[in-house]
Formats: sequence, C-alpha cells, structure tokens
Amino acid sequence: MTALAHDDNVKWYWAPAIANVSAPTVAEVITAGTLVPNITNYSTPSSEAEVDVAGVDDLYDVSVVGTAKAGPIELTIKRDDTDEIDTWDLFSTFRQNGYLVKAFKGIPVATEKVEVYPAQVGQRRPEGYGRNTAQKFMVSFYVTSDPDLDATLTA
Repeated sequence: MTALAHDDNVKWYWAPAIANVSAPTVAEVITAGTLVPNITNYSTPSSEAEVDVAGVDDLYDVSVVGTAKAGPIELTIKRDDTDEIDTWDLFSTFRQNGYLVKAFKGIPVATEKVEVYPAQVGQRRPEGYGRNTAQKFMVSFYVTSDPDLDATLTA
C-alpha cells in the first residue's frame, strides 16, 4: 500500500448549507459549494482538555479526557485574479457561517469519506510583502459546532 500524498489530492470546499454533517450530499458540497482554489498551506489544529480525577488519597495524579476543541482552521491562499472564483472576495464577509469540507482524493464522489466543519469566517489577513513571491492571504475558520471527521458523502 502506498501512502496518500497531500499534493493534488486534498481539496477544500466552502458550502453555504449542509443539512446533515455526517452525510453531506454531492449537491450541497460540489454543486452549491465552492472549491477553494490556490491553497498553499492549511492547518487543522485540535486539542483535548484533561480533567483531574485524583483524590487526596491517590498516589498518582490520574485524569480522564474532557472536552475536545477543533480549530481554528487556517487556510493560506494565493491571490489570483484570473481565477473563476476570487477567493479574496469569497471570504470577504466577516463572521459568515457555512461549512468547510475537506476531501482527500481529488474531486469527491458519493460514498467517499470527507471531513465536515461547521464554521464561521474570521478576518482575512494579507501576508507581508516578499520579493519574488506570490501574494497570499490567510483566513481562519472558527468551528461553531461538532465537526464530523468521518462523514460519508451521499448522492
């Protein structure tokens, strides 16, 4: 078995509405959603809280898993005014709600696994000037409810 590389495989979509985050439809993601072009980097941080459950009579500090946190997800996007979709304008509405969908094998089809993040758009942040570099900007997406990291795309 070969490993699946990120290059040319990971696709991100911005969808205005998804009825069921565990089973988004092709129409919701591909047809009504927008493929986000020119992503040069992304970050999907997550963390878990630790809950101390040790008593005063315990020799060891023991704990259990508490709440989990996803995000903020950060996309770094190259500015390109020749695109069909101008990503700078796509994310121009601060606090816009929608769904980030991450697909793993190019353009997704029904029955494939995707990650779905209900999210709110943060402020766009242009990257600083660099000689001989493409113009880029970053945008953060704040996860607004439970994501599904194992959602199945449906017809």
